[in-house]
Amino acid sequence: MRFSAALAPFALAISAFAAATPEARSLDGTSLQLSKRYDNARFTFYDVGLGACGKQNVGTDFVVALDSAQWSSGSHCFAAINITVSGKTASASIVDEFYDYDALPRLFEYFGPLSDGELFGTWNFV
Repeated sequence: MRFSAALAPFALAISAFAAATPEARSLDGTSLQLSKRYDNARFTFYDVGLGACGKQNVGTDFVVALDSAQWSSGSHCFAAINITVSGKTASASIVDEFYDYDALPRLFEYFGPLSDGELFGTWNFV
């Protein structure tokens, strides 16, 4: 009992230290926001309609369907993402779920012709 009580402050200090996450900073000391980037993502396109997030989409929306593996019961509904394909970048909102990453035709055409059928690029949450 005496041994446990003596170690208790040490255990609390380790827990507090382990829980503290340092803020990412650039070389000049400015704060950085880190996010996961998804490389070599396959993008296709789909028709407008009611998305799984409950919003009716129109053809001019820059919106996407998130792949089912990352859908997470809709926890990313309306989250903003950046997509980059062949050096071009656009922002879009997640409004639907699909087995792959899908964009409405207008967003797809920003990166390439619909006749391409699929595009490959990167994306990340904003």
